[in-house]
Amino acid sequence: MSKGISELQKWILLVCLENRFASTKELLCAWFDCEPADWWSKKASIGWAEYNKAHASLSRSISRLWQRGLVIIWKNLTYSATGITMTDVGKAIAQSISDKESIEKIIVKD
Repeated sequence: MSKGISELQKWILLVCLENRFASTKELLCAWFDCEPADWWSKKASIGWAEYNKAHASLSRSISRLWQRGLVIIWKNLTYSATGITMTDVGKAIAQSISDKESIEKIIVKD
């Protein structure tokens, strides 16, 4: 039995929908709310254990999105090593997630 898309996987798809391409470094910076230029100081401040935990979760989520045919993984493109883009199916799902979240925000406000 297959599970649905996790919250982390939804978040990854939404980041890719907005940016078209996302490196693992960009995703981790967005996750920890820091700029790429500040990444090394942020990585040191959060600690290696927390960083490794986040990186492992991100890697698993990206692998599962790839297995479902929702993303394409690009290896060794830049110094950040791995990046992803969405397939047409991934874009459609990301757009439906985005639309659903927009509707939920409107309903909550009313």
